[in-house]
Amino acid sequence: MQEYILLLNAEESILIEKGKKIHTKFGIIDARNIEEGDIIETKKQKFVAVKPTIMDLLKKCRRGAQVVMPKDACQIVAITGLSYGWRCLDAGSGSGFLAIFIGNIVGRKGKVYTYERRKEFYKIAQKNIEKCGMEKIVKIKNDDVKNSKERNLDLITFDLKDGHKLVEMASKKLKHGGWLVVYSPHIEEQIRVREEMKKHDFYIACTIETIQRNWKSLYGYTHPEPSGILHTGFMTFGRKAIC
Repeated sequence: MQEYILLLNAEESILIEKGKKIHTKFGIIDARNIEEGDIIETKKQKFVAVKPTIMDLLKKCRRGAQVVMPKDACQIVAITGLSYGWRCLDAGSGSGFLAIFIGNIVGRKGKVYTYERRKEFYKIAQKNIEKCGMEKIVKIKNDDVKNSKERNLDLITFDLKDGHKLVEMASKKLKHGGWLVVYSPHIEEQIRVREEMKKHDFYIACTIETIQRNWKSLYGYTHPEPSGILHTGFMTFGRKAIC
């Protein structure tokens, strides 16, 4: 498994692979014996070596399919109460970002099973899972989620076309009180999802959209920046009741 270290100062952060000499715009960095807390000096900069977080690693992962953004992934945690030890199912994997994010929370006592039908996305997601050191927690399968065998799950997330057609299947896989989250860029799909959830006795917690804007201060005046991470998708949250 590859190991990474983050070099950090007040202006820059660089994620590098341990055990190698790395050529950077600041000069050559010898990471063969680098450890957390070491001070690294180049001709142009001085850095402290720190342990990278999962978000540091994800920033360096390859993107194939459009990913679920952190602003949306965090809402899954906030609304469902996603916790250490949960058993989760995710489809489709895309680039694997959401499965990795969830895997980092459920930890070694939990498990994330993620399904991706398209071979090219499966390969990208698999490499990203390995890069983040999540291969023991996140199990990816190059298969249709309709063929999945997992049961007694705490959380299911769908980020794929026609997710509403899988609501009944999700109901059979979730434990009572388990959560189903369906992500889609279109509100029409969410309307269909809510209709299916009602048919299969889900408690519908909410349908949300999360918009994020940064702020800036210039010449003593502060205001939101004119652009940001605006519409990415809607999410509907349902909780399995009596079925």
